[in-house]
Amino acid sequence: MRMHPGQVEVDAGQVAAAIASQVPRLAGLPVRPLESAGTVVAPFRVGESYLARVPLVPSAEPDARDRLAREAGNARFLAGRLPVEVPRPVHLGEPFAGYPGWWSVWTWVEGTSLDRADGVDQSVLADDLASLLRAVHALPTEGRDWNGIGRGGRPLADTDWVRSSIARSAHLIDAPAATAVWERALAAPQHRGPAGYIHGDPVPGNLIVRDGRLAGLVDIAEPSFGDPAADLVPAWAVFEGDARARFRTAMGIDAAAWERGRGWAFEMAIGALHYYEHTNPVFFAQALRTLHRLLAA
Repeated sequence: MRMHPGQVEVDAGQVAAAIASQVPRLAGLPVRPLESAGTVVAPFRVGESYLARVPLVPSAEPDARDRLAREAGNARFLAGRLPVEVPRPVHLGEPFAGYPGWWSVWTWVEGTSLDRADGVDQSVLADDLASLLRAVHALPTEGRDWNGIGRGGRPLADTDWVRSSIARSAHLIDAPAATAVWERALAAPQHRGPAGYIHGDPVPGNLIVRDGRLAGLVDIAEPSFGDPAADLVPAWAVFEGDARARFRTAMGIDAAAWERGRGWAFEMAIGALHYYEHTNPVFFAQALRTLHRLLAA
């Protein structure tokens, strides 16, 4: 089911033909679509070592190509600087027959995405994820400041989008209680000092586990700089009870950052709830679960 205006579908045969034409050294490798709850790209496994990422909404505009190039540059920068594996860029693809947009090929990160993994010890995961996010936040920004890119790339602020999303979700959640959660977060002291290097989207689908440990970070976006509290979203999207408390302690953040993190988690979940209600059951369920945890806290 299509989630976005302008969304298109391509099949494995089309992707295989594009790879044969544009990446000859990978020609002949089997190409198969992967089941995914992702909302940005359609992923295709290429052989055993590669992954093709085809944006659901194609664009042949120069800025779309530039964005993919910045994502590739960010992945190269992150590789070796984080305690987990990140995919490496292999090829930036041009539009092909049946697909009028830029796309890309990356190395494969072995493991299972957290949203599909079973039996992961949440206490161990809390430590692993905190270690990863602290490593991200410690990366040099080279003086780059708030850039409005990605979640957290701007100060937490009241928006019509959040307010209207609460109203549109009133049949699913307690709207007055949701409004109270949002206003509580807005009342927290804002981030002071320079913007930090942030990931912006450390959600279960982007976290790879292997042998019970956090082993990879995928879906690398272009660099984003903002409030590190934006990366606290997993506190509610992933953890419960003691594991959430352990994650908070391991992150070493203050009470104001925790409240802003609550706001970032709320903003992300409330927008996804109504948008994906009828198109993406995995994202819808994750958003609803996150909101229930936020409203109960």
